[in-house]
Amino acid sequence: MIISIISLTPQAFAQISFGTPAEHVSIKVTIEENGDVSVVHVVKKSNVNVQVQMLPGTVENLQVVDGARNKIQHAVAGQSIVTLFPPEVNFGVEYDLKDVLILKEGVWTWDFLYTESKNGVEFYFPDEVDIVFANDRPVRIASVEGMRCHGCDMILEYIIDEPIILKEIEWEEQKFQVSIRTLDEINSFNFDQPTRMLSFENTQEGRFITVIIPLELLWSPYEVYLEDKKILNHEYYQNDTHGWVNIKPKTVGTIEIIGISAIPEFSLLLPLVLGIAIVIGFQAKNKINLR
Repeated sequence: MIISIISLTPQAFAQISFGTPAEHVSIKVTIEENGDVSVVHVVKKSNVNVQVQMLPGTVENLQVVDGARNKIQHAVAGQSIVTLFPPEVNFGVEYDLKDVLILKEGVWTWDFLYTESKNGVEFYFPDEVDIVFANDRPVRIASVEGMRCHGCDMILEYIIDEPIILKEIEWEEQKFQVSIRTLDEINSFNFDQPTRMLSFENTQEGRFITVIIPLELLWSPYEVYLEDKKILNHEYYQNDTHGWVNIKPKTVGTIEIIGISAIPEFSLLLPLVLGIAIVIGFQAKNKINLR
């Protein structure tokens, strides 16, 4: 499976053409742990000259081959366009990209723009990466192969082996572990049951902070405040036991995460929540059967 995201600000530009734009089957971008990038365009055959627009960056080790790895005659215009005359079989344009990924204070960053493929661009990351950020929005890729971007105009960011800070909360002889993934330092961590609130202090502005919260401790949905002002947060994943909340505070201060219920209220709400889920599931099943 591939997670897909859609860019809200697609862009286009003009160019002198010596062929029609190639029709892509796929574009695959593979990123290595050291930041090296390899790209493979799979392009459909045609009875006219076609042009392949390569991804922006410094291109090295360019190859144009058919399915049997035989080299195909082609022409290259500058550092960005490959022209075929005309291709009688599906073919691949393969190359490495240099100087596109930059390591900034522990975060790999790519200012990415490519709008030439209707099928989008597929990204594959190192095994150590399970969360990536597209324009600050988290995308969890732990259980899928990668991510597909359509009309790609984004700042792509990810962290390899992101540190995890573990905080333990004890409530009436029960212990709960809250995990915080961040390159920042976390101080003054606290849980306040009457206000249904987790709080802590960050020490650096503009850092990604992902808080993984036991639902039995604090139930979603969540609201997040920085110095008593509500800020944008992303609840991008939840399983049967935990909820994932991601923020990127613009300033340093006290961060408060407030849920709709907290232990021991959660144990009282659980039968109601399960009852509603069963009813919704029963209704959905009946609708499907009626079709």
